[in-house]
Amino acid sequence: MAVTQDEPTISGQAASGRAPMSAVFGAAYRWTTITILCGTVISSMDSYIVNTSMPRVLEDLGEPQFYAWVASAFILAQVVGLSVAGAWKDRAGLRNPFLIAVAAFGVGSLFCALAPSMHILVFSRAFQGLAGGALSALCFAAAAVYPERVRLRMLSLISGVWGVIALGAPLLGGFITDSLGWRWIFLVNVPVCAGVIALGWLALKDTRPSDVRRALPVTRAILLATAVAGLTAAPSASRDIAVGLLAIGLAAAVVYARLEVRASVAVIPTDTWLGRGPVGSSLRATMFYTGAYTGAGVFLPLYLVQVRGESTTQAGLVLSVGGFMWTVGSIYAATRTGRWPIRLAIIGALLIALACFSIAAQSVLGNMPLPLIYLTWAGAGFGVGLAMLHLTNWALVYSPASQSGVISGATQTMRMLGSAAVGALMGAVLNAIGTDPEHLRMSITAIFSLTGLIALFPATLGRPKVSARLPSD
Repeated sequence: MAVTQDEPTISGQAASGRAPMSAVFGAAYRWTTITILCGTVISSMDSYIVNTSMPRVLEDLGEPQFYAWVASAFILAQVVGLSVAGAWKDRAGLRNPFLIAVAAFGVGSLFCALAPSMHILVFSRAFQGLAGGALSALCFAAAAVYPERVRLRMLSLISGVWGVIALGAPLLGGFITDSLGWRWIFLVNVPVCAGVIALGWLALKDTRPSDVRRALPVTRAILLATAVAGLTAAPSASRDIAVGLLAIGLAAAVVYARLEVRASVAVIPTDTWLGRGPVGSSLRATMFYTGAYTGAGVFLPLYLVQVRGESTTQAGLVLSVGGFMWTVGSIYAATRTGRWPIRLAIIGALLIALACFSIAAQSVLGNMPLPLIYLTWAGAGFGVGLAMLHLTNWALVYSPASQSGVISGATQTMRMLGSAAVGALMGAVLNAIGTDPEHLRMSITAIFSLTGLIALFPATLGRPKVSARLPSD
């Protein structure tokens, strides 16, 4: 039996109180829960598994100017998918949008697996990201239908799945690449998506549309993604193409800004771009934190595999350690109060910067023992975990309660934009300096030096403008 909006209790229990974790697998919810978790695995897996295979993709397809865009196109398309899926679900219910999103993700994965060139892979990843963003939003929307005390357990379970994927996906990606080849990272999604479609068809019942007239900022989301894509892609292109990309990016940015000013609720609070106030400064810091950490993570496998000669499995293990320490940092940060959150935000930025500068130094001075990479990247993961929990909390507690959903969406959008923009800009650096053996070390040095500087910004000039005493205290 699938969960519907009309089911207020679990097994006759009152809706108030604290439900056990097993409640999400009760008779009324079991197959819906399994379907949601499968959809979450699909949407989250390719956010982490692909990076470790990228050195092999570059060897096979070439075109280094598109290296970073394999990740950035996926992330930017997710921004649009998140907005479209929310409106679609409100207009059409849950099941059909969910099934179509899974099918589109499978098709996008097949396109990626068959891509004959790097630029085709980038377009395929964008299509896949559009479906992945939609699927992520729909999984959370499906969980929102549960009664409140079960819903909290379900959301916790979804977060746990993301944590497990962040730990295991990079290592799995390295193993698949070393044993079967990089195309199999995408090919395995096809039968998995087919299975989830069958499961969703049987498990999900159509919920009633909640608001067939509801309008979400789809146009503004597309304009924002286009602006970031155009402005960050231009440095990697030839002069003639770069001019066109800059023109497109600037035009999209201008139209986006005008629509945002007129909108009753902005996609991103306007104070964010100038870092004004506790909300704007926290959201801007979020963009720099995730941009530095994720941007560096895109190029760390390239350093490990192409410069140091490590296997992609080894590179995946290093990234997994960073993901694990992100979780540890978040857990530790949740126990600290008073002035500690502000200190932890600064310490977190310094740890990310230290890891980036350490890799840049090794690229210049020569390879140091691999455990040093593990240690510094673990510190970077721990650092971003220390900061992100409090940055998100500050953005929420300093905002009106009526805007909690908007601010939550803005936080996720700023994470994606930071990751995509920094990754694309570092890709431009890689393309400008070169990927041949004579220039690759210099490229790695420049990339990690710049990401280190980006990480320092939220600890210095871009510090969040918050106080030790929160409004809710």
